[in-house]
Amino acid sequence: MVSRIKQLREELELPQLELAKLVGVSRQTIYYLERGSYNPSLTISFKISEILKKPINEIFYQESVIKDILEGKSLAELREIAEIAGINLEMLASLSEIDDEQLTKDFKEDMLIKIALELGIDFEDLFEKEAEN
Repeated sequence: MVSRIKQLREELELPQLELAKLVGVSRQTIYYLERGSYNPSLTISFKISEILKKPINEIFYQESVIKDILEGKSLAELREIAEIAGINLEMLASLSEIDDEQLTKDFKEDMLIKIALELGIDFEDLFEKEAEN
C-alpha cells in the first residue's frame, strides 16, 4: 500500500515524532507507513486522516501493478509496447507513477487493453494488487 503521509505531514511541517504522538504509535510506525511497508489498522487510518485533514482515500491507495511489470521489461520491449499501444515511451513510463484512478482518467480503455495484452496480463490485472502485510 502506498501512502501520501510523508508529503502531507511535511506540508503541515509536522515532524514524524509529533505525528506519531498524535496518532498514538511509535515514530518507527510512521516511518514504515510512509515507506509503504506497513498497512495500518482502520483505527490508525482514521486518526491519521483526522490529523492530516484529508480523507483516507487521499492518503492511502494501492499501487498499480504496472510499475512492477514495467520494471521487468527491457527498453526494446517497452518501445514495442508503446508503439503497439499508440503512445510514446514517456507516456508508457508515466504509467508506473500514477494510481489506478489517475490511470483511468488519463488513458482510454482501448489503449489500456492494448497495453495489458502486450504486457501479457488481463486488463483487470493492470489495476490494484492486493495489500501485502
